[in-house]
Amino acid sequence: MKVHPGRLKWIAARMGWIIGALVLVLLIWGGVRYRQQSRVSRVYIQIEEDAQGNAFVDSNDVRDILVKTFGHFVEGQTLEKIDVGAIESALEQDLFVEEADVYVDAMANVNISIRQRLPILRVMDVEDETYYLDAQGRQIPFSTKYTARVLVVTGDIGLYNSSFMELEDHRLRHSFILAEAILEDPLLSKQIEQIHINRLGDALLVPKVGNHKIYFGAPLERTVEKLDELKIFYREAMPYEGWEKYKLLNLAFEGQIVAKKR
Repeated sequence: MKVHPGRLKWIAARMGWIIGALVLVLLIWGGVRYRQQSRVSRVYIQIEEDAQGNAFVDSNDVRDILVKTFGHFVEGQTLEKIDVGAIESALEQDLFVEEADVYVDAMANVNISIRQRLPILRVMDVEDETYYLDAQGRQIPFSTKYTARVLVVTGDIGLYNSSFMELEDHRLRHSFILAEAILEDPLLSKQIEQIHINRLGDALLVPKVGNHKIYFGAPLERTVEKLDELKIFYREAMPYEGWEKYKLLNLAFEGQIVAKKR
């Protein structure tokens, strides 16, 4: 059977394409396999710090977590053994870590970025338990590395419950809502350093500047109005009367502040 020359050229071209494709696949497979067998060159760890430049976790903590979880650190391991998802999950199990991002770059370096959980409150309850709360009301353990400079809540606030924000009568919920209102205000967030809850559930505020106390009363009664009245007093009365003249500012009365002098 005689094959037309044009047909032979077509067959040769097709065979060439097939062979070329196979060679390309083999090259890609070889490159991937070579990269998988490459070893991690270096590990770069970046940890987001708080406003004061401090962090609850450091690079040694990250190393310890990975060694404890996987039995070894990632440096020197082959890339085929590096599971970035598993590393992220292991790091995010730590109570101080909000989010972990891990990737391997073109130079076979493993890059680990940590966003830590940032406290907004330090709580010291009647049982002498000390811990932090983040902006979502989640508990953060007290750290021995450093003490975060945040608003402090003390007194008869009850024990921590992960569902405290859903419990209407929980005093920690009342304290947290009052603290949020204080922290949202540029003036009061810098001036108020402590909220103390007495046995009746009323709040007493302790300022940073001035040798006076502020009787707030029920934390959730007229919260915004009381804080507005306090700001007006600070702006209009204190500059003229002086910060050391008053012993107690009482915000419990609607529409006025009862100031007790020394």
